[in-house]
Amino acid sequence: MYELFATKDYEAIKNIFDENIRWNQMKGFPDGGQYIGAEAIFEKVFDGFRKDWTGWKATITRYIDSGDGVFVVGFYEGTYNTTGRSLRAEFACEYKVKEGKITEFNQYTDTFLIGQAMGWTQESKNTRAI
Repeated sequence: MYELFATKDYEAIKNIFDENIRWNQMKGFPDGGQYIGAEAIFEKVFDGFRKDWTGWKATITRYIDSGDGVFVVGFYEGTYNTTGRSLRAEFACEYKVKEGKITEFNQYTDTFLIGQAMGWTQESKNTRAI
């Protein structure tokens, strides 16, 4: 799927989605929530990235077989157009697969970093390692 995004082959992406795919975007992430079906995912999630971000991409560093799918580990990068702020945020995403189709997506990422880039939050001047 990530290779298809890189080449902007959106029809091919739709073809690997199950008809009733459940896309669970983290709350606190742009357009966070659950979307059912490819059309809803493209309209409510992917179109926003194409319109609102420059250079938005997900770089994969690791794939982990989970038996009924795969966990993908990597990082997001991009610049939010409204603020001009860039980000790099690590993520792990779970994809469940059945009969060669993605049936479910679950996202895990640092939404605070995305919020900073979008101007939703302020950086703390007194951050410290825990």
